Amino acid sequence: MLQRYTQKTLGEPNVAFPHRRDQGDYIDVGFILAAVRRQLKRILLFASLGALVGVLFVTTSVPLFTATTSIMMDRRQVRAVQDVSAITEIGSVDSSTVVDSQVEVLKSAKVALAVVDRLDLADDQTFRTDDGWIIAWLGRSIDRTIRSLVSLAGDKPAPIPDGLRARENARWTAAYRLLSRTTITRVGKTYLISISYTGTNADQAARIANTYVEAYLTDQLEGKYDATRRANAWLLARLKELRQQSVEADLAAQQFRASNNLTAVGGQLVTDLQLSELNAQLAAARGEVARTGARLDRIRHVLNTNSFEALIGEGLKDNAINDLQSRYLEAGRREAEISARFGPDHERAVNYRTEKAEIQRQLLSALGSVAQSYESDFEIAKARLEELERNVNNLISIATNANAKLVRLRELERSADTYRTLYDTYSQRYQQTIQQQSFPLGDARVVTPAPPPLQPSQPKPIVSIVLSAFVGALAGGAWGALREYRDGSVRTCKDVREDLAMRCLGLLPHISIPRIGRSYRFGFPTSRASEDVEKQSYALARFVDLFPESQFAEALRSAALSVADTGSEASKVIGVLSVASQEGRSLIAANLASYLGRGEGPTLLIDGDTRNPHLSAIIAHNATTGLMDVLAGSCSLTDALHEGPISGVAMLPMIKRPDLPHPSHLFSGGELDQVLQDTKAHFKYIVVDLPPLTAGSEARILASKVDCVLLVVKWGKTSKELIREVLAADEGVRLQCVGAILNSVDMNRIRQYQELSLTSA
Repeated sequence: MLQRYTQKTLGEPNVAFPHRRDQGDYIDVGFILAAVRRQLKRILLFASLGALVGVLFVTTSVPLFTATTSIMMDRRQVRAVQDVSAITEIGSVDSSTVVDSQVEVLKSAKVALAVVDRLDLADDQTFRTDDGWIIAWLGRSIDRTIRSLVSLAGDKPAPIPDGLRARENARWTAAYRLLSRTTITRVGKTYLISISYTGTNADQAARIANTYVEAYLTDQLEGKYDATRRANAWLLARLKELRQQSVEADLAAQQFRASNNLTAVGGQLVTDLQLSELNAQLAAARGEVARTGARLDRIRHVLNTNSFEALIGEGLKDNAINDLQSRYLEAGRREAEISARFGPDHERAVNYRTEKAEIQRQLLSALGSVAQSYESDFEIAKARLEELERNVNNLISIATNANAKLVRLRELERSADTYRTLYDTYSQRYQQTIQQQSFPLGDARVVTPAPPPLQPSQPKPIVSIVLSAFVGALAGGAWGALREYRDGSVRTCKDVREDLAMRCLGLLPHISIPRIGRSYRFGFPTSRASEDVEKQSYALARFVDLFPESQFAEALRSAALSVADTGSEASKVIGVLSVASQEGRSLIAANLASYLGRGEGPTLLIDGDTRNPHLSAIIAHNATTGLMDVLAGSCSLTDALHEGPISGVAMLPMIKRPDLPHPSHLFSGGELDQVLQDTKAHFKYIVVDLPPLTAGSEARILASKVDCVLLVVKWGKTSKELIREVLAADEGVRLQCVGAILNSVDMNRIRQYQELSLTSA
């Protein structure tokens, strides 16, 4: 868009300080959206190409059908017999581990080979049909062709396998193809396992999926049958060994018992029973000795003390003594009664006393006999007690030795019991495995059989086309992002202000002249075409005169006001400079001079480009003398001036002279200052077309001779980094630069950058 700046005075700075971003400006959504709009054509182009690839993929791909079945790992099924593995199973097995293990079993080559053999897939042409789309098919065909050619080109022909080996190779090839087309996964964290097969035939896909499950179930049952059979064989051998070990252990225990006299009755050794009985007899004998000794002592006390009254409570088992004792007591009672009634000297009292004495004599005689009997019993009891004590001591010694041997006996008995228990356990387990072998059960069952698919699973037309278009759009976006990342050119006035730190004086749109008819011969332009190019270049140099109302003229006029209108009446020398060549510097210099000559006053246009005097070739192509001749003193300034068709503009052309000194020597002297001083007296403005800064040292020398410099930057072409480096290398040129102007701007695309710039500003 057209931008106009206020008049600049000599005291204003030539640079604009760069704008600093805030911390929140690192992710600029507006910049991203603008970049997407700028690269939208490329993104759409790549998306269209991706969609075409998707259409090609859909139309050329072989349709594939996917059949899916599922099985459930149910270890809680009711079994007729217990699994033999329970014998050695330690702890609980994680169900997740069991299911994952069965998934790996399903993926094994053994199951795949079983499916291949059942359905004879090695010779099935439908199964061997190549799938994929045409590019993959072409790739496989080329690979097979190359392999065939390599084998033919070798020194030795490829060995031809025999029939059996060829059949085995075909089986393994079919198994690998089957595994590559089969997907086996666990459904989440459940006990379900999904089995899917993808093939070119719907009925065959369902048949293969169901056969895969059947082969797995058969393999599982065969595995259990083999395990049970091996367990039976092992158990039978173990039973024989345990039977022999049990018999040997029992015989060892019995032999040890017999050899060491460790006979037991009712669970107790005979010596223990004898010792227990003798202990009881010993206790009884001790009681008998005590009892007979007490009676003997009592009788002796009575005999020694003649205390026949003490015999009353003895309860002697002798009738004669009992009668004598009763008579003695009766006589004593009667004596006591008579004495009490008639006195102790009564005859009857005396008779009773005499009777008592006689009875006492008889009692003493009888008690003596009893005492002898008691003494004999006491001696017998004592002898029996001593005998029992000797027997007990002997049995205790024998029992002590038996207890020491009993430890070894118990060890032998425990070993025999252990072998007997193991034999019983293994015998029971052997009977269980015999039953299980005749009726095996698997841990898996089919949940859903695989029906023939009605629609192909691949390719999915809409998904494939949309996905291809999306991938193409991503590729286009990546390419666009790369272009944006690598685009370091100047695009907006904001770039000039922030990145180059100088004023932006305007945006000059790209201009062109309607082409004059060209002549071609054999596809190449003729000399007339070359003349047309010169005419168009000449017209472009006078574009402001030819199209004064154009957008280019308005933008150049705004820039000219900012550069030329300084408020001073003195003539002003304006240098038009660019960093690199082919940036439209000469075009802008000619049009700037044309505008100033028509509107402001007499203007001189000097072609200062010693390497490529483009302006001189267009406007003063017939000139024979120029600036170099004036500086060398070979002609006067008046003779070198050239009056062109542009009203109010004179030109001092540049004519290459090999015989003259190097231009840098002529420019660095005082002759150029004198020429500029002389021309200021006749012209209000002097526009100098300076050579590019990267071409040589002449540009820096000429830039130091002018009052100000206008930097021309080609829109979208000139690198910011290059401009900064070149200007940083020559601080004087940067200070002389009054501003920059963007040339050859695409006004349709600039909106994509300019709107962002204005929004950010």
